[in-house]
Amino acid sequence: MRWRDDVAVVMALAVSCASCGAGWHRPAQLEPGSLSPRQQVQVWSGGSARRWHAVRVGPDSLSGIAFAQPTTCDSCRVALPRAAVDSMRLGDPVAGFWKTVGLVLGAFTLALIYTCRGGCGGYD
Repeated sequence: MRWRDDVAVVMALAVSCASCGAGWHRPAQLEPGSLSPRQQVQVWSGGSARRWHAVRVGPDSLSGIAFAQPTTCDSCRVALPRAAVDSMRLGDPVAGFWKTVGLVLGAFTLALIYTCRGGCGGYD
């Protein structure tokens, strides 16, 4: 394999790994109610970002529990008026992590198969 081919393979792996993120996306519109307790939500307000779960959407407010706290900790719940929320997005970093692990292991396996396609048994 030439050097250019090696660089292309590394670049393709880097792009593939970067694409396995948390899948953050902006919701079209949030209706009042509770999201799934483990659904992670990034909320931007006043130039700072917060990561919550156990989010409840009210008609005029948004509340959630800091991601580092258990979802059952109601005394940890904080709320913001919806007018104070600059933007928000939903995601799943845990699923993104496992997708990345699968991609890296799959790429390694394919690279091993490609390298050993002529035989890896010994020196000829």
